[in-house]
Amino acid sequence: MDHPAGSGNLLLPDPFRVLEQIPLALERDESLAQSPARVDWKETPEGHVIMLDVPGLKKEELKIEVEENRVLRVSGERKREEEKKGDHWHRVERSYGKFWRQFRLPENVDLESVKAKLEDGVLTLSLAKLSPDKIKGPRVVNIAGGEVQEPAKLKDNSAKQEL
Repeated sequence: MDHPAGSGNLLLPDPFRVLEQIPLALERDESLAQSPARVDWKETPEGHVIMLDVPGLKKEELKIEVEENRVLRVSGERKREEEKKGDHWHRVERSYGKFWRQFRLPENVDLESVKAKLEDGVLTLSLAKLSPDKIKGPRVVNIAGGEVQEPAKLKDNSAKQEL
């Protein structure tokens, strides 16, 4: 894809979106589905809503985890249909195997409020927002050590140092 000179696009991936991508290059495992669950994520005044397409999966085949570093991980596995003797497959296009999607949640998400619903092949995750006074900003760390001393001054202004 050609980009005009000076467009600012250096053709580098966005490092902050890496957690939203499936690790295709990290793991060459045929059981890992090549097409991850497709996702829509919207923010409303009340919270965040993440919807994943997971057609044909039951809730027992899905796992939702919230890690301490504010990462939400949805994983699952679609098992391949058991082949029976005498079956002749004409086409196999559906993906099978394990998949996962991860999302770094913003600071305004209440991690204790995650709710999930599976309906018609769509997993909907609802996450409430924290009130602005409960959002934790970065913690400031004080540095211990000796007091700041000013550099030594020359007592005699007439003294000169030669190089």
